Order: sequence, then C-alpha cells, then structure tokens
Amino acid sequence: MEAAVYLRQSVDRYGDELAITRQREDCLRLCQGRGWTPHEYVDNDTSATKGRRPAYERMLDDIRAGHIGAVVVWDLDRLHRRPMELEHFIDLADDRHVALASIGGDADLSTDNGRLFARIKGAVARAEIERKSARMKRAARQRAEAGILWRGGPRPFGYTETGDGLVENEAAALREAYAALLANKSLYSVAVQWNKAGIKTTKGNPWTGRSVKQTMTRPRYGGFRFLGDEILGKADWPAVVSEEMWRAVHDLLRDPSRRIRCADRKYLLSGVAHCGKCGEKVGIGAKARPDSVVYTCRHCHGVSRLQAEVDNWVVWRVANALTQPDAWQALMSSTREDAAELRQQHAEFRSRLDVLATDFADGVLTPSQLRTATTRIRRHLAEVESQLYGPHAHRYFGDVIDADDPRAAFHKLSLDQKRDLIEAMVTVTIMPVGRGNKKVFDPLMVEVLPRNGIICRP
Repeated sequence: MEAAVYLRQSVDRYGDELAITRQREDCLRLCQGRGWTPHEYVDNDTSATKGRRPAYERMLDDIRAGHIGAVVVWDLDRLHRRPMELEHFIDLADDRHVALASIGGDADLSTDNGRLFARIKGAVARAEIERKSARMKRAARQRAEAGILWRGGPRPFGYTETGDGLVENEAAALREAYAALLANKSLYSVAVQWNKAGIKTTKGNPWTGRSVKQTMTRPRYGGFRFLGDEILGKADWPAVVSEEMWRAVHDLLRDPSRRIRCADRKYLLSGVAHCGKCGEKVGIGAKARPDSVVYTCRHCHGVSRLQAEVDNWVVWRVANALTQPDAWQALMSSTREDAAELRQQHAEFRSRLDVLATDFADGVLTPSQLRTATTRIRRHLAEVESQLYGPHAHRYFGDVIDADDPRAAFHKLSLDQKRDLIEAMVTVTIMPVGRGNKKVFDPLMVEVLPRNGIICRP
C-alpha cells in the first residue's frame, strides 16, 4: 500500500530539522513493519493553525487522486489542530477509504469510535493551543506593564540590543522622518531616502512605505509602554521623539483620508481608459482562456483588446513621459484661468513646509509649533492641489517626479497609485481595430494623449 508519511514541526529555531528527523525515523519504521511504501510530505517550521501548509495540501490532492491508501503521522496533533480541518479530513478519508496510523496507535476513521478518538485528540490539541495563547498574551502584557521594551526576536529599529539605549544613526533617521512626514513628505519618500543611505531594517531588509508606517506608528518611539495599539503608560527607555510629535505623526498616518480609495481594483486601466467608439470608460471581459483578460466596452461593445498588451504600452509611454524635464510643471498644469496663480501658491506652500522642517531640526520650533503650522499649511496645500489636478491629488506625485530615476519610481508605485498618476497625466483611448488581423497588437490603436501638454513620446 502507498502510504503518505506526514511530518510537521511548528517552529524550527535553528533550521536543523531535528524534530522532523525524529518523526521520520519512527514513521518509516512503522511503514516498514506493515509493508507500506512511504512517500514523505514535510512541512517544516509550519504551524498547523496558521497559514498554508503546502505539503499537507499536496498530500490531500494525492489522496483525492487515489494515489495514497494510508496516512502515517507521529501523533495526530501533527496532522490537525483545528476541528474544522479534522472534519474535512475525516470526510475525505472515509470517501477514499484511507487508513490513519500514528506511533501511538491507529484511528479507524470508518468507525464511530475511531472518529470519536480523533475528535477528542483534536479537541485536546485545540485546548492546548488556547491555553498556550492565553499564557503568551498574559506574559506579553506583564512585560509591557513592567516596561520591558521587547523580548526575543529582532531588536526594535533605533534601539540597542539591551533596549536601554539608542542606535544614534537610526534614531537620527527616525527624527528626520517624523519631521519630514509632518512637512508633507510621503512614506514612500522616507523609504527611498533610507534605502539610498544604506539604512536597513533590523532584519536586514530594504524599507518600503508599509514598513516605514508600521515602524513609525509604534508607541515606543514616543516613550510609551504599549501592548498592540494600547498605550499602557510612560516608559523607562529613552524616547526617540517627543510625545507631541509622535502623536501628531500617528494621527496623520491613521487618518482615514490617506487610505487607498479602490482597494479591490485588479487592473490598471479598468474605469480609466475610454472606448474609441462611444467614449465611455472600458471595463474587463474575458475570452475562453483564463489568461486572456481583455479591456472591453460594455456600452457599445465596439472595442476589445488584451489587457496585458494595453497596460504594457501605456505604462511604457507614461514612464518615459515622467523623465521629461517639464514633467512636474506639465503634471501640475490646469485649464483654469487662475492656474498660474495656483501653481505659484503650490510652490510657496511646499517651500514653507521645507523651511518648517529645517527650523524644527535646528531647534527654532517646538513640536507643538511645528504641528500647528504644518497642519494649516498641509490643509491649504491639499486645497490648491485639488484645484490644480483634481480631487484625488497625492503627495507621491512629487516624489516620483523628483526621484533620481522617475521611471523606476513609477514602476514601484502600487496599482492604485499608478492609476491616479496616469489619470492625472494622460487620456487613454482604445480605438476600434476594424477589419484586418486583430490578433496582432497595434500600439497606434491605443491613443495616449497628454491632458495638459506633457510630452508622451512613443
């Protein structure tokens, strides 16, 4: 009989797979004693309660396909720790007549007593997990209340291994970043600056906008003891910035208006590009093959073009346009009669924010003064940007234009950010192909025209 030997270790701290090795030896001995042919499925350093278990899922596929007649585990809790998952396995094993054996004894899932035994083992395992979780949460709260900065794992960015001192270059980078965010800079720009300076996370990874946000909203940097998002009181460790500055940045980054508007968008130009026949916005359709998603007009059904080909063409055109010397000015252009005056105001407000950041760094301004001034200027700046290029202006537009390599900066944006920038810069129109070879992509049938004079050279 073909037997699946399932081996799992929740945590492999040293990468030596010792627990897996012990399980393997016992399980293979059991297979040999019964004359079964073993096939190993190994999930090392994988919890049975969190995340995917690739080897386990592959084993289930092989059972469904009829390749496996028995499953061997060291103990039943290596197989499941969630009752729901166990029930699914029981149904599958019963349907495919699969035997279940463990070093501690067999569980005949074809009988009510065997299923009862498996369920009891599963319930005990689940209770053990819940007790362990409760102990860990209580210990974490006790450490937080006692003012212990952290215990185990990578050290917090900005702090020494002992937790009672600062790593000065990291702390300085944090202070500059807090001031920059209050001066209307983006999380992306902070990540770019840190990466260019060779500053890594304490795991040795490059920074992203998301990891910068996760770091800078941690209450520890304002000198607070905390557990999750709950602040428990003042800490004994040194604060990186003042309480007032930390709260100002925390409130700014948690502002709901900063969230991406269309989190469910999957395609770059859906609802952005126009139909060249009727002028309406195109949507998504699909052909017979699942990999052939197309942009199509749902109003007149006059155009249909492969999504990937259109996206590649438009991205290439826009990315090239961003490298033009007048890209920033053209992006800020407007058909309003007062456009020139608005652009002047925009430049003045950006300059004021830069001055405020410098004054704070030099000790001229207090955190309270900086917060009050930047809040007012950012409000005025948002109003001007909305008038200049629509209600969805974003501060990362300037970060892309000002980057050393605008093309690379554009490619690093999220899908929604690219959509915003494309809408601000160009009008995309998918033209009807007419007669001829419709299988060959013709870039001339996808118009990419500047909204306000920016050059989009093919």
